[in-house]
Amino acid sequence: MTVMRPRAWAFSAAVLYVGATAAAGLVHVLTGGSVGGFSVPHLLAFPGSGVVTVLLFLTAGFFGPGNPAADASADPGPTLGSLVPVVGGALVNVLLIRGMAGFVRLFVREWAAARRARGACVRRGA
Repeated sequence: MTVMRPRAWAFSAAVLYVGATAAAGLVHVLTGGSVGGFSVPHLLAFPGSGVVTVLLFLTAGFFGPGNPAADASADPGPTLGSLVPVVGGALVNVLLIRGMAGFVRLFVREWAAARRARGACVRRGA
């Protein structure tokens, strides 16, 4: 029996989280959920989806009007535009967790080095 290493397990968990969030968002859009409102997929990717939504609003001015003139009688069908904040938010969450884990590893490593150095000074009698 093989046991997954922690990094492989973390990568698999991140891929599973992003995939599950994307699938939930796709199901929500295809079943006719609220396109502009917040829903379960947005809550799954909460802090990241907020960051992505703010960045989309900030960059919207560079790309022109968001609603081009269209025929009002034509049914546009389901729009997949609401998946961008959900999937992007899930990716931002994964990157946030990876950054926090890296910071904790660095903090623990530096704390242990300082503790070893302090112990060496005490043993020498300094």
